[in-house]
Amino acid sequence: MGRGKETPMMRLNAVQLGFFEDYEDEEALEVGISGIDDAGVRRSFSIQRSTYQPDEQEIRSGMDSYNVSTERGLTVYGCLRRVHITGAVLTLEFTAEDAEVLEVPTPVKVDLSGPEVDDADLAGKLRDILDWGAREKRPELIGFGASGPVGCQ
Repeated sequence: MGRGKETPMMRLNAVQLGFFEDYEDEEALEVGISGIDDAGVRRSFSIQRSTYQPDEQEIRSGMDSYNVSTERGLTVYGCLRRVHITGAVLTLEFTAEDAEVLEVPTPVKVDLSGPEVDDADLAGKLRDILDWGAREKRPELIGFGASGPVGCQ
């Protein structure tokens, strides 16, 4: 279709939310979100970054920022335009191209009211992951509080 085509959004009711932090073996920070979409399908997203600075090869290959992976193992680096956290809703807005690679619509709205979630802790962990690496690949962070830069464009 053309210009007026509306992209469907994904709504996900979070069932599990987890944090992973390892500076020695895996050398990664990660936020994992698992839930059920409106069609009743279990979906998951892993949002992660390295705990070390990227080397020249990683920079050349575009692996110099955070990445997002799906339950199917599809992974893209620096793929988010905006991330909103408001109340019990986390909204992930992907670039159109990267949403296609990940085989998800954009935006993805995650209802966090199910699992016990500390909003400040979640926001802090996401900021640690997303506000890192190549500056041009960092998403705008909305609703993440006053500490540090809220958006990088």
